[in-house]
Amino acid sequence: MSIFPDFQSEEESPELERRPISNVLRTYKYDFEAGQFVVRPDGKSVMIVGEEALLQNATKALLTDRYTFEIYSSDYGHELKALIRSDGTREWKQAEAKRLVREALEYLYGIERCEKFSFEWVSNTLKIFFLIITEEGVLEMSIDV
Repeated sequence: MSIFPDFQSEEESPELERRPISNVLRTYKYDFEAGQFVVRPDGKSVMIVGEEALLQNATKALLTDRYTFEIYSSDYGHELKALIRSDGTREWKQAEAKRLVREALEYLYGIERCEKFSFEWVSNTLKIFFLIITEEGVLEMSIDV
């Protein structure tokens, strides 16, 4: 018997089980256009799982301005609107927009990374198209800023 703790080496410890997002990620469905949760005719909330829940979480993060709501930590949301209003070339804004989208999304559960960004300027609005890479596949997403 020793007074020191006995730690297992990585070789001895069982590998942590990775659970697919379809089994873990669940949330209530939210209608962003109406600004309210979706309910069934019987009045109960609609639950969504997996990729649909992940896309909703990503959409929520990309619709929330960082530092606006005290309920969220400083890690949640984005600063894309301030970027678009700032001085700088469109190329610089696109590079910064890519970084800001990654910062907003890559810490969310289930998202490994964002890649293959493309941009489209319509007047002073920037449309950002990209892919979200998860353990289970690839999802397409876009946002207008």
